Amino acid sequence: MRLKLLSMVMLILAFFSSLTLHLLLFSYSQLKEAISLEMNLSYAEMGFIFSVSVLALVVLRIPWGLVIDRIGFRTSLGIALTLVGISGTLRGFASNYATLLLFQLLLGIGFAAIMPCMPKIISAWFPPRATGFAIGTAISGFAIGDIIGLSATPYLLTLFNGWRNVFFLYGFWAIMVACLWWVLAKENKSQSMSSVLTENLHSSMKKNFTRLLGVKQLWLLTGIYFCASVCYDTFLLWFPSILDAVGISLINAGLITSMLPLGFIFASFIIGSLSDRIGLRKPFIIFLGLISGPAIYAAGTLQGLAVWFLAFILGFCTIGVLTLVITIPVELEHTAASVGSAIGIISSFGNFGSFLMPTVVGLIKDVTGSFLGSIVLLAVFGEFMLFLGLALTETGRKKSALISRRSLVT
Repeated sequence: MRLKLLSMVMLILAFFSSLTLHLLLFSYSQLKEAISLEMNLSYAEMGFIFSVSVLALVVLRIPWGLVIDRIGFRTSLGIALTLVGISGTLRGFASNYATLLLFQLLLGIGFAAIMPCMPKIISAWFPPRATGFAIGTAISGFAIGDIIGLSATPYLLTLFNGWRNVFFLYGFWAIMVACLWWVLAKENKSQSMSSVLTENLHSSMKKNFTRLLGVKQLWLLTGIYFCASVCYDTFLLWFPSILDAVGISLINAGLITSMLPLGFIFASFIIGSLSDRIGLRKPFIIFLGLISGPAIYAAGTLQGLAVWFLAFILGFCTIGVLTLVITIPVELEHTAASVGSAIGIISSFGNFGSFLMPTVVGLIKDVTGSFLGSIVLLAVFGEFMLFLGLALTETGRKKSALISRRSLVT
């Protein structure tokens, strides 16, 4: 009973950690126009303020993954959340474009540790049969943070009389979450001498990292992560501006854009749980990838009630894929022993698109005066998940049955 209670506490803490990260990161989507007016920024500069946080993810998620495997997720995530709270608050003191970039970069340094910690927490506290559901629950906090950031921020911007005070409020929340983590979070001591951790203790970090780089499936997952994250993150940042360009108010644009993280929430629970129940991962990635490209193009070009539904589908498909990409390394033979490092590699290289595309979208808008070229480009990335998914090896519990059937056919 005590173990189950501790498992639920850890899941709740993981949920609030992910919520806090995306609340601080994507609330900027609704504040960037106000910041731009004060600091006289171009669209490309607005995009780069977001991108500089993602730059830290690209550079530091691999080192964070190695650190997490070595010192454990409790200390690693505690340090990361503390940094997120401090840097999130400091954004409100930014006096110019350069200082805002600096504080956003510090936010990204803390953010970089969160994703590699999630599968470590889940694998330590939950049995394999519940891995997909638990990971889906933990990362659903990202979606809740997105929804709050997109829908509540326009009201808070008015209520608190400026973007600086909104940053102060969100930063204080992050500091509170960090304090809760330090007080309540625990490593699972019953897992401390498992074969997985024993292998890590007897292998050097350099040797282990080199071994992971040679795993083909890891690079396929990285490519899928790249496509899914670039579509979700970039669309979430710029969709309010796309809607604003056709005359939709900031508040309504935020509500429509909130359909993406609402799809995120449904995907986190449905895709993880359904793939657990069926015992397969690969078919879900292929199907969701097939739908993503058309959904992106339609959401970016159509108007009316259909946009609400299409935004939901876009969030559902891209995050459904990401949920499985994060789950599969726990099950792969060559990555299960070092899942923190594996997720570090996947999310580091995978987030390069999320670093590049927000600025590219702003630059295309500055040059052409339109978002259409960017929408087409994102749709191509969305559809590419299908082709990468076809090359994946199945890791679900029914994989042996599939192999047996193929052997009988041949």
